[in-house]
Amino acid sequence: MTNQTDESNSIFFHTPGRHADAFPYKILVAGRTHFGHRDGLVTRRFHHHTLICTLSGQGLIETGGSRAAAGPRTIAWLDTSMSYAHGCHPDADHWRYLWMSIEGHGLDAVFSFLRVAGNPLFATPGESAASGFERAIQNLARRGQTTDAISSAVVARLVETLVAERGEQDSSEDRGERVLRVMREVRADIARNWPIEELAAISNLSASQLHRQFKQKTGTTPMDWIRHERMNLAKRLLIAPDIKIAAVALSCGYADPYHFSRDFRRIAGQSPSEFRRAQGQ
Repeated sequence: MTNQTDESNSIFFHTPGRHADAFPYKILVAGRTHFGHRDGLVTRRFHHHTLICTLSGQGLIETGGSRAAAGPRTIAWLDTSMSYAHGCHPDADHWRYLWMSIEGHGLDAVFSFLRVAGNPLFATPGESAASGFERAIQNLARRGQTTDAISSAVVARLVETLVAERGEQDSSEDRGERVLRVMREVRADIARNWPIEELAAISNLSASQLHRQFKQKTGTTPMDWIRHERMNLAKRLLIAPDIKIAAVALSCGYADPYHFSRDFRRIAGQSPSEFRRAQGQ
């Protein structure tokens, strides 16, 4: 069944065929929509997942009491069984988008895994995403023996895109947190001997992974970072004139004052004694 009002507003319904269950995903309805700023918000609940691809203008998405602006080159994912609203953004004169309502095995789990309820917008390559939506719409418009197979393939590709986009972001944040965990542990016991294997265990990464991720985040290696952290502590301790340099070295993890002085000079450009005198101590 098709209900088409004009070129920019059309809707195509589809009843899956008898072999549709052989495929993981189904597109039940899809279309093209043009909202004006006077059209208000849509709040109807349909109890399935809906993907929206903005073509131009800007939309307003409300979920979980928060609002998000859906501009071009974004996809919004709504679970329409939950409370939501969407429409033209009040600062825009229109919102034109493609959309599809879908069902499929594991969509609820992916929706939860990607925390879509709290952040329904995905930044995606606009043209490639839009072409997938357009293919889905045209597939439903012409309907044939391959409609269900093509629909499933289109949805699978879009889900893969969204998982990659949000998954890479989460993975990057997770790796950053692991590096911060290492930094916190070291700072809490800076004088301790910290072999790279122990640092790797704290981060739950391999030694090579930690080395790579640490350098990406800080610009230096874990061991070089520890050395600089120790020298920063040494500078603070050397300001106190009653602390012997050997004691400062021990507090910074150096049992041998010679090695401490060597590293201090390498980093600070002067010996601990010269640094202390320069501070007027």
